[in-house]
Amino acid sequence: MIRHGRVNHFAVAASCRAKPGVWLPVGEYNSSQSAEGAIDYIRNATTKSPTQRSAWTPAKSFEARHALTEFGARVEARYVGVSADAAWSDAVDALIGGAA
Repeated sequence: MIRHGRVNHFAVAASCRAKPGVWLPVGEYNSSQSAEGAIDYIRNATTKSPTQRSAWTPAKSFEARHALTEFGARVEARYVGVSADAAWSDAVDALIGGAA
């Protein structure tokens, strides 16, 4: 089994929001099954508990896909929601230290 680094979903989602419609890499997963789980997480903004936040909110505002690689499956995502989401932009600015 090849180990891949953990994905910072909040950073990737922020990058996708900064470039609406552009496919960006999320990460490489060990199998297409785990890649499909990540895709479901991205598309539906799912969380494991009601108190957990998802980087990919609101649900259905991101598209995701995967492609098989030599070592597993690479996942890519793109933002397709409304880019004028002021509340999200403020939250992202707070997470990245107000760089915008």
